[in-house]
Amino acid sequence: MCGVVGIYNFDKKEGVLDELLQMMKKLQHRGKDSYGISLKESKEELKLFQKKGMVDNIDLHSDDVIISCVGHLKYRTSNMLEIDEDNIQPITNNTISVSHNGNIPNINGFDTQHIFDLIVNYNGTFQKSLINVIKTIPAAYSLVVQNGNTIYIMKDRYGIRPLSYGFKKNNVYISSETIGLEGCNNIEELESGQIIEIDRKGVREIYKHQNVVDNICAFEFIYFMNPYSFYKDILIKSIRERLVNTIAEKEISIFSKDYIVVGVPNSGIIYGEEYAKKLSLNYQQVIMKNIDERTFISPTLKEIEKTCHKKFKYDESSIKGSKIIVIDDTIVRGNVMKYICKSLKRYGAKEIHIRIPSPPVIDICQLGIPINTKEELIMFNRTEEDVCSILGIDSLMFLKKDDLNVIPFNTYHECFGGGIKEEIISYKR
Repeated sequence: MCGVVGIYNFDKKEGVLDELLQMMKKLQHRGKDSYGISLKESKEELKLFQKKGMVDNIDLHSDDVIISCVGHLKYRTSNMLEIDEDNIQPITNNTISVSHNGNIPNINGFDTQHIFDLIVNYNGTFQKSLINVIKTIPAAYSLVVQNGNTIYIMKDRYGIRPLSYGFKKNNVYISSETIGLEGCNNIEELESGQIIEIDRKGVREIYKHQNVVDNICAFEFIYFMNPYSFYKDILIKSIRERLVNTIAEKEISIFSKDYIVVGVPNSGIIYGEEYAKKLSLNYQQVIMKNIDERTFISPTLKEIEKTCHKKFKYDESSIKGSKIIVIDDTIVRGNVMKYICKSLKRYGAKEIHIRIPSPPVIDICQLGIPINTKEELIMFNRTEEDVCSILGIDSLMFLKKDDLNVIPFNTYHECFGGGIKEEIISYKR
C-alpha cells in the first residue's frame, strides 16, 4: 500500500508545492516509511527530492514556474522488508518519473523499477509504451507518470488500487484518495485499464482497455482508505457502517445493557460506535492511542511488539469488573490483539468478546499488503474457538466472505481465501 498525489499547474499559480505537501500529509496513512517529490519547472529537467520517514516541511525551493509536481508515500509492500535509497519513489532519469501504488507479483527486485524500465526501453512512442504496460502487466498498479511537460495517470485493468483526480479552477489535482482533493470539483475515479494524458492542451483519455475487471481491493474499504474519502461517490465511512451492521444484526438481544463496546483506535472506532448504536449498548473509549502507527505493516514480530508497547493506553478504572466487546477492523497476525487482551485482563476486565467486521485473513497477498506466509496469520488453519483459547477471551466472531456483498462494488480479496486469477500471476519478468 502506498499513496500518490500530483498537480498540473495550468494556472501557473504560486504555492503548488505547498499544496502538494498538504495533500501528502492528508494521505500520510497510506505511507510512513518514505516519501518523495518530483517537479517540472518550465525550463529545467525534473527535480527530485526523496527522504525516509514521514512528510515534513521540506525546503525544495523553485525560482521558476512549476508546471507539474508529483508526490509519493511508501509503506513496505509484500515483497519488501526494508526501505533504502534505491526504492524510494518517484524514480526518475531527470526527464521521466514514475510513482506507483500497488505490487506486481513474480518480480525479483523493485517492481516500480521494472515498470520504469519497461516504459523507457520501449521501442515506440511514449504513449504506446504506457499502453504496452497495461496490455502486458495485469496488476496491481495505479501510476502517475511525468514525461517532460506532460503527466499521465493510469490504472491496471483489474482496478485493484484507487486513483482519482479533480479540478480547482483550471489546475488538475491527482490523489490516491479523495481526502487529498479538498476543494476540488468534478472529481472522477480513474477507470480500470484507462490512461489519461494531461498537458498544456488539456485533459483527455488516450487509452481504455477493452476487457477490464473492476475488482478493487476489499482492504481499501475495510482498513486502508480514510473513512472520509469517497470511492465513486460512496463515502468509505458508510461502507464500514454497513459491514459492522451486518455483524451486529446477527447478535440482536445477545448482549445485555451492562456490556460496554470499545473500538480499537483509530480504525476500529467508527466500527465500534456503529455496533454500539445498532445494539443500543454503551460505547466507551477505554482503549486510547499514544502514537499513530499501522502495526500489521511492520515486517517483524519484534518491531510489532515494540510498537504495541508504545501504541495504547487504557482507562483502568472503567475496565475493572467490566464486560467488554472489542471491535477492530481485522485481525491479521494477532499480535496487536494479544497485547490488547492481555492488557484488558491485567486491568480487571470480567469478560472480553471480540467482533471483527471483515472475514478472517487466512492467505497471503501478492498485490501490495505485507503478508508473506500463511503461517504468520493467526486464523490460518484455526477456528474461532482456537483463537479464543490463544487470546484467552470469551468469544470471537468474524464476518463471512459472502457478507462482503454489502460493499456496493466488486472486490478482490485473496487474503480472505478468495484465490487469485491465474492471469494476474501469469506475468513473469
